[in-house]
Amino acid sequence: MATPRELSSLSLAQHAVRLRTLLDRPIAEALKKHGLSAGELDVLGALAASGDAGALPRELSSQLLLTTGGLSNILRRLEEDGHITREANSSDARSSIVRLTEQGLRVGRETGNAVSEAISRVLRPVDRSVLDTAAQLLHQVLVDLDEDAPVHREFPS
Repeated sequence: MATPRELSSLSLAQHAVRLRTLLDRPIAEALKKHGLSAGELDVLGALAASGDAGALPRELSSQLLLTTGGLSNILRRLEEDGHITREANSSDARSSIVRLTEQGLRVGRETGNAVSEAISRVLRPVDRSVLDTAAQLLHQVLVDLDEDAPVHREFPS
């Protein structure tokens, strides 16, 4: 017999999975329309947040919870599409500094807006106070799990 805590944990997980399922299709459609994957948009967002300084691949990998191999593939595609540049790191010849291009910033901003709009359409029937409370509580769950890294980023205007 499951304990009350186990039942609460299971209920939270089931609700989170169901919500993600409801959001997956509209998010995927918005990403596809703009020619990016979710991982590519995450990288563009992290680079936008890093500003002109750019970021080291290992920083991006750690921040976005991506394997180095997965990140390498994403960076290769973003560079081929002209969304990022990679420059030699003068302080460490084994690594590079990754920066957004103007095109990458524009595409990231447009795609991020489209994804936000898609999520907003799905959640439109939910009262804002409920959304705010749910977001705060889920954030606290993540903090308690020591997973409180930024999960949302704004692209500069």
